[in-house]
Amino acid sequence: MTPWEKLRAARETLDKSRDIFRDFARDLYFPALRLSRWQRMRCTPVLFLVEFLVYRVDAVAEHTRDVELGADGNQDYQKLVRYKHRFAALLRRLGAYDDAVGHLLDQGERYVRLENRVTTCGTADHADVMRLVELRSSDLRLLHAMIYPLLGRPVDQRLLDVLWPVEVLADIGNDLAHYEQDVRTGNFNTYDALVRLYGPDAPQRLRDETARYERLFRERLDRFPDGQRAHLARLGLRRYRTRIDRIPQPVQSDGSEPSATKGSA
Repeated sequence: MTPWEKLRAARETLDKSRDIFRDFARDLYFPALRLSRWQRMRCTPVLFLVEFLVYRVDAVAEHTRDVELGADGNQDYQKLVRYKHRFAALLRRLGAYDDAVGHLLDQGERYVRLENRVTTCGTADHADVMRLVELRSSDLRLLHAMIYPLLGRPVDQRLLDVLWPVEVLADIGNDLAHYEQDVRTGNFNTYDALVRLYGPDAPQRLRDETARYERLFRERLDRFPDGQRAHLARLGLRRYRTRIDRIPQPVQSDGSEPSATKGSA
């Protein structure tokens, strides 16, 4: 890779990290937690840095599309494990680590390994597709979870749980917006994977899935007092509602299994 290409790749990563921080940390998690200006300033540098570093994991996945990571002795697998351990050590030094954060790092590893299995084997069933979209947004949940140790707060599991379907729906909405582009470039796309499985029935299959996640969001909202419930509903709907309203018509692809690279939310 030339110096110019490295600079361009770094700029693209910075832009993606900025967009994710803005859309989720600034516009969803901070207001959901009703953080003060000082609290937001305390969290912002660490959350932005972590989202930027998360994309280095994608580089491992990008270079191992044709290499199976399943074997523990595999060099690329060991590289992934070492990076995960260094990442956890950094979060500890930054005061942004607890058991919930550690669990999400494990979820991120599961995503990379499932993504790798799908790309190396060339097949994905319905359960694989939906598990990928659920795991792919682990980096978003990581931003949320880190706020608690950074501020010395106990984890609010109810809040983590209620925003989980919002994160999944936003990720699906992002795939819908990038569907045709992802088909052309061969990137993993939830909707494209369903088109490959179900053909013209894919739009309805996707509507069934988004309806299921929306029901889960509403059910979990019912656990909150009226005022907080309305506040969280507004935040959540703003994050995903318009993204999932329009489902494109399926397009004809070459029939090969798309690679499963991470998409920005």
